[in-house]
Amino acid sequence: MQKILISKIVKIIIEKNPRFVFDSRNIKKGDIFIGIKTKNDDGSNYIDSALQKGCLLAIINSKHPNKKVIYTMNVTKFIKLIAHEVLNKYKGKVIAITGSVGKTTMKENISNYLFSKNITHFKSYKNFNNELGLIFNILNIKFNSTYAIFELGISKKNEMKKLTNILNPHYVLITNIENSHIGNFESYKSLMLNKLCLLNSNRLIFSLINFRKNINLIPNKYKSNKKISFINLEKDIDNLKIKTLKKFSNISFNFSHNKYFIKSESDNIINIKIALFTFLAMKNIVSSSLKDNFFHIKSLLPGHGNIIKNNKKYTIYDHSYNASPYSLRENLMSFLNIPLYNKHDIIIIGSMKELGKVSSLYHKEIIGIVKNNKNIFLIGDEFYKLVNKYESKNLIFFRNYYESLPLIIKRANKCKNIFIMGSHGNKLDMIVKELC
Repeated sequence: MQKILISKIVKIIIEKNPRFVFDSRNIKKGDIFIGIKTKNDDGSNYIDSALQKGCLLAIINSKHPNKKVIYTMNVTKFIKLIAHEVLNKYKGKVIAITGSVGKTTMKENISNYLFSKNITHFKSYKNFNNELGLIFNILNIKFNSTYAIFELGISKKNEMKKLTNILNPHYVLITNIENSHIGNFESYKSLMLNKLCLLNSNRLIFSLINFRKNINLIPNKYKSNKKISFINLEKDIDNLKIKTLKKFSNISFNFSHNKYFIKSESDNIINIKIALFTFLAMKNIVSSSLKDNFFHIKSLLPGHGNIIKNNKKYTIYDHSYNASPYSLRENLMSFLNIPLYNKHDIIIIGSMKELGKVSSLYHKEIIGIVKNNKNIFLIGDEFYKLVNKYESKNLIFFRNYYESLPLIIKRANKCKNIFIMGSHGNKLDMIVKELC
């Protein structure tokens, strides 16, 4: 009975292409509502609201007399089965992107490239990249698309194995493997091996990994696999030149004895590296010579490297969404080297979460980079633990963002540029809202 019901739902997805929605407040006529139970709430309680708004179907964990309502004891397990069947029916190729930095930016760039070539494609919604987010995105896939691009993220052991078993992508792109979330993995090697699980897809055609650590750390079964290519953008890219213009940057570089040219909306060094990696990946995925210029578009999500110019006198370099030791160091050095940077500018750094035993080491490293600059705001418990050792006129420590707001707003009146970056848990995006 359940198999028949799932087949009917998949047929509806193929024929009507409805949206799957988890939040009843966002329901529109013709959508399929999914009532997910969380620690704090149960989406099934909002079934009447979803029905009133005209949902096509609703999948919840409680019985209801309306014929549009499908009852199942375990909603997550049920929609996972639907997602599995959706992927079985999907005829396009699946691209999976993971890595410590640049997943969303790379997804947007692949989408931009495919759009420029009139190649139909689907891309996953925002940065919904955990197990439930992946299922949600699979359910919303466009069946007429040639490619489907999914962003995957993990923060603990065995997560990637679950995501791989669900998605089984044809193409795997790993932007890098840094020390993000290392606290839940105990060691870098454990973190690396968990991320590389994505290479175990049983449909793998090609994979490209940017790996800047010791290649001997990689298991032989991956290094010897002809479908898998490892590069190091730090070493394999030669003669990189960036010419910044008003609206974009011209970038030239050499790779594997060939010279290439791309254009970028951003001159941020991490975005540039993601642009290069995207370019090299698409050479192998799409049957195209790519002799024409590849145009890199910056990530479209707030907090992913946006430069905000508002009505006030200052410009905000907003990286408030997330941070790892690598991404924070790279973006911070990029900001400190911009020609317009001066002593009145503000640097707001949120602590980095889930770094485990090495947390103190990485936070001290960041302090070492900025300790001689002025107007440095360090926010979060991981930084505050170091207050007695490092506090000075230049370095100002706060436990949380709202304690820092009055002083930041006061000093913002004298600056031209504001850099802000940190892990999402610090809620630095609230500072950005106040400053705007």
